[in-house]
Amino acid sequence: MSFQIAQISDCHLFADKHEISYQGINPYVSLEAVLAKVAQNGPDLVIVSGDVSADESLTSYQHFSHLWSQSEISAPLLVIPGNHDDLASLDKELNASAGWPVSRSAGVYWRIHALNTKAQGTAGAISTNQLDYINQQVSMNPEAHHLLVVHHHPFACGGWMDNHPWHNSDTFVAQVSKHQQIKAVIYGHIHHASHRQHEHCWYLSAPSTCWQWAISAQFSTSEEAPGYRVISLNNNGLVDSHIIRI
Repeated sequence: MSFQIAQISDCHLFADKHEISYQGINPYVSLEAVLAKVAQNGPDLVIVSGDVSADESLTSYQHFSHLWSQSEISAPLLVIPGNHDDLASLDKELNASAGWPVSRSAGVYWRIHALNTKAQGTAGAISTNQLDYINQQVSMNPEAHHLLVVHHHPFACGGWMDNHPWHNSDTFVAQVSKHQQIKAVIYGHIHHASHRQHEHCWYLSAPSTCWQWAISAQFSTSEEAPGYRVISLNNNGLVDSHIIRI
């Protein structure tokens, strides 16, 4: 048995739902198509790993709410902020004042912890309070397997997005390394699907639901299509994952 997660990320919705940007893609239309795919696959939970909005407008979050309702996805929704998000508007429209960090059970054997790495500008940081929170949650649930959700990339991606880094990611990774129970960290930000194992933990990034970034020294888009990541949390602590594109 496994618990199925659909991870979508970096929707970058504008107040104007007709606006088209990179790759000739309208982020409102592409998100609608991604959510239709998610609905077909029937996950147990949908996670948005940041950057719902491109312009921090309340209207952009209302667009997300409309598309979510229209999709008729039956799974619950868990959203964290990205560097482009307005915390107050995001919390008001999508999270019902849940705040971050926040945790929830994923079936019987897993716990998911959603964190906030938004800092000044486009860079990321995680607070000491949130690092303490991770310790507390693992200590309180030592027999469970744990998955962490963040926005910024914990490791350098080797491309131009490394100009928008997570400043204390090394401290975060060191914290994860202390806990064998933390099996996976999922994130967005780089608009590129990637996976790597560091010690006992998998680090998985999701594609954007709109524009895909190339891993290159200078700003560039890739030809890959929008999509999302499917994550299977197995009862034995193993993690399986793959990408679905539209």
